[in-house]
Amino acid sequence: MHSKKQFFTTTIPLVLVSLLIGCSGAVSAGDTFLFGLSERFDRALGNQTTTCSTHVTITTTAVSLVEDGDVNSTFSTVNENGLNDVDVDAGTAWGYRSFQTCIYPNVPFSGSLEIPVSVTSNYGSRITSLKTFPAPDVAIPTKLTFTGNGVAQRQCFTFTVVQDTDRSAKVDPMTVALGTMVQKNGSGEEVSGTYTGKDACDISVAVEDDEGPGVRVSNISRVMEEPGPSATATNGTFQVRLRTAPTANVTIPINEVFDSVNVSNREGTANPKTLTFTPGNYATEQAVTITSIDDLEIDGIKVYTVEVATTSSADADYNGLKPRNVVVYNRDQSVPGYAYIKFDATTGTTGASGGGINGFASDESNRFGTKYSQFQIKLRTKPTNSVTLNFSSTCGNKCTILTPTLIFSTTDWNTYQTFQVEGKSDAANTGNADYTVSFVASSADATYNTTVAEPTFTVRSCDNDGTHLLQPCNFSGPARGIVGNVLSAQEGGSTNIWMIAQSAPGSDITVGLTSTDTTEGTVPGSVTVSSSNYNFMESGGANQIVLTHVDDILVDLTQYWTVTTLESTGGLVYNPIDVYAATTDDEKAFYISHVGNTREGTTNTATVSVCLGGNNPSQPVVLNITCKSYTAGTAASGECGAITSSPITFPVNSEVEPGNASDSGCASSAKKQTFTVVGQDDTYADGNQSFDIQFAMVANTDTNYQNAANPTDHSITNEDNEPAGKAIFVTTSSYNGEMTAQGVFGADDTCDNNKPGGVPVGTYKALIVSNSGGAVNDRIPNGTNWVLTAGNQYYRCNSSGYSNCSDEHTRLFIANGSAGFDPTSISRSFSTVGDQYWTGMTTSLTAATQGSTPSCPPGDGLTYIHNCNGFTYQNCPSSPTTYLYGQTWTMASNTSVTSQESICSVTKKIICVQQ
Repeated sequence: MHSKKQFFTTTIPLVLVSLLIGCSGAVSAGDTFLFGLSERFDRALGNQTTTCSTHVTITTTAVSLVEDGDVNSTFSTVNENGLNDVDVDAGTAWGYRSFQTCIYPNVPFSGSLEIPVSVTSNYGSRITSLKTFPAPDVAIPTKLTFTGNGVAQRQCFTFTVVQDTDRSAKVDPMTVALGTMVQKNGSGEEVSGTYTGKDACDISVAVEDDEGPGVRVSNISRVMEEPGPSATATNGTFQVRLRTAPTANVTIPINEVFDSVNVSNREGTANPKTLTFTPGNYATEQAVTITSIDDLEIDGIKVYTVEVATTSSADADYNGLKPRNVVVYNRDQSVPGYAYIKFDATTGTTGASGGGINGFASDESNRFGTKYSQFQIKLRTKPTNSVTLNFSSTCGNKCTILTPTLIFSTTDWNTYQTFQVEGKSDAANTGNADYTVSFVASSADATYNTTVAEPTFTVRSCDNDGTHLLQPCNFSGPARGIVGNVLSAQEGGSTNIWMIAQSAPGSDITVGLTSTDTTEGTVPGSVTVSSSNYNFMESGGANQIVLTHVDDILVDLTQYWTVTTLESTGGLVYNPIDVYAATTDDEKAFYISHVGNTREGTTNTATVSVCLGGNNPSQPVVLNITCKSYTAGTAASGECGAITSSPITFPVNSEVEPGNASDSGCASSAKKQTFTVVGQDDTYADGNQSFDIQFAMVANTDTNYQNAANPTDHSITNEDNEPAGKAIFVTTSSYNGEMTAQGVFGADDTCDNNKPGGVPVGTYKALIVSNSGGAVNDRIPNGTNWVLTAGNQYYRCNSSGYSNCSDEHTRLFIANGSAGFDPTSISRSFSTVGDQYWTGMTTSLTAATQGSTPSCPPGDGLTYIHNCNGFTYQNCPSSPTTYLYGQTWTMASNTSVTSQESICSVTKKIICVQQ
């Protein structure tokens, strides 16, 4: 045993992480994190650390079990916290009753690597210790052997506490010492290598007794998220109570900044900070809530320890007890990008996709200065290096940038800096125009240098130089109020524009205003430009022109009108340009609704109601109705069957009563016109599909309806009558026959975690069988855990798009009454001809037994060695050159597969089936 060892948290290269996760596929933040997991558990226990080799990763070196714990934890390469916790009580998680930790060599080697193992324990039968991966479960051996490229392997120990009724004395933790490592070549001879003479880290296992005085502390209730737009769980709780009644009050401090990761509460805060238990409430659970804080850093999941500190009490049994600490997981929600404050104090943010920002103005006589064209900007997340913003614009000679460069460091990135641009005269009467201000970020921080798109700011340049003595002006975003770019609003709305001057007038200027169509829009009779507002655009100012867009009850589409500016009087005589406007209709010409849906193979129909929404027509209004045409082979193609009545005709005076015109009210109107639609029957399992019906109005001369647009398309659902269609895909990567200790269930995880883009959502399982003597990972054709369902239609889906992923276009087979199919006669290939797949069965869908069955030493404990020992091993553990065998399929042609056995060390693809 080695008493002076230290566990160093290592940074695992990405390629190594991908090797370590094996069949689980994609690397997530959790994959990187889990190799630092041990340090967090060590801190939770308050363990001191000593020196040991960093070439071997121990996922958790300090295991804390609780005698009345209710959580069984296994190592996970999928979950972001590195653990798969199952709370057997499905309530508060009161610590671990069982915990698995795994050992990885993390530097490639050839030959074999041996790690001596010795166990020292004062716990006796209170802890059950087993080697539980790879299967089968056996007592912890005196030696671990890794072969070949060991970074693709792991071996795991599981420690389980035994519940008793005895009050046991506290003893030193159990130690599993991993000793001085030995490397050997292929002939079994010791060689000098990366691991030679180095010691792996030890594992300590402590048990908290549940009898007698003590503090019971639960695990944190969940993985938390930093506050953010998509955050759903920004806090978590853990529970604390005493085990026995004290004779005096017991105080327990909660120290959430115990861990340097949470220095200054950068990750989270705890409430309350102190717990007090009395002889009366000692058994009542008290909750501590940890609330996540957004540290504004892109840092993945952060893990830190909250200390449940040493107790203080006048009761000697409860004075000076050290409860176990709590490990907290805080998931990153920080969004890189920029935050800004506009000149009017409105704020906003942009994300990685950038975006456009409007609402700025300058003028060519530069009377505004930078009042309406400046903004403040900062970074949303902390960069790893300084970020420089270099500004430019498209204004040509209409503006001057006063702050061409802003620099944000790693310390002032969260402090706003001001950008300024001002107008400049081009001495030309070209009218109001927009220009953009943009910037390019440069940094050694890859996120801000390349990943984040920079936003663009648009500024309205108002032309009040040259001979334009008075000029209507507004902010970028709304239209400019000129021909072809009018100020537009829906009926009942309003728009604004201001009259500005080229210079301060000596006395007030009055500009008269009229509307060319007061039934569509009105304006004040005049505006006043003075020395106090000639260069201001403020709400309620005397120089503001408010355009009110009149709400009528006519179906009259968009109506255009003009604000005519008269020649000014007072301190300046000048006729400004007119302002052009439009009022858009808020009435609908037609209202459409339907009841019922069509269904394939039945007489089910959808009844469609259509009503007029405008004034009563002076002549009949006629609508032709047709099924919308779709490109052949798309999902909605061929779903619409027959329409019973086309055209439909609305006679004179058939308008729906005012106030009752709505899509939902149309069906109950006495003046509606109705028709029915029947769906088309197809032979594909394509689920319920929506199709559209289209309307075309026959030409008429009615004042309201002759210019009305055709009604919008109306959608109806055609319900499918085929059995469910299920997708099948083939993994892109190949895997050896060892599907983890879960066997075929490990292959299921591979399917679920490696779905190609475009496949339907859902759970996927592997088309693999294993008849390993009644083990829990059996999968029998048309029996235990089988993945096909009789009558279902199965189609290939290896890429996105309906033509590549639908029963209509890529059907493989229909499962027969025995939930099977004939692999030698299918509609098309599972994937590329020549591909091979682990299936464990023959082409008659019978679980295969291998003719080439090696003889594994009795000590290996392999009672079943067909199909890679139920897809849990690739070779005999103690004879690494003695490979097991399993059954595979080969895609022999576009419509047929063949079956053959292969050694379990070679890699094959997996066929994955939607459930």
